[in-house]
Amino acid sequence: MPDQPGARNEPFRLEEATIDEMHAAVRAGKITCVQIVQHYIARAYDGVASALVTEDGAPVPQATGAVRAGAPLRFPSETVRASSLFPDLDTYKGKPLELQRLQRV
Repeated sequence: MPDQPGARNEPFRLEEATIDEMHAAVRAGKITCVQIVQHYIARAYDGVASALVTEDGAPVPQATGAVRAGAPLRFPSETVRASSLFPDLDTYKGKPLELQRLQRV
């Protein structure tokens, strides 16, 4: 798209870019190869969870994620009690579990 009028001033959008457009954006300094890889890694791991695991199984506040198809992803607010998945959780001696943690990269 860099050959189109006005395209040089528009921000680069990686989500719908072709390989040729990515190459042009890298050459123009609009994005780096590292940023492209980081974007795709974040996108691969930034989907909606099917279930959230918490210590007590209580609902959590509604949260939204990245925008997909013009709307933010919506995460579930219902949770599953950790001990229902890990029956011996009360005797677990390993590293602390990170429960109820939503984080964007």
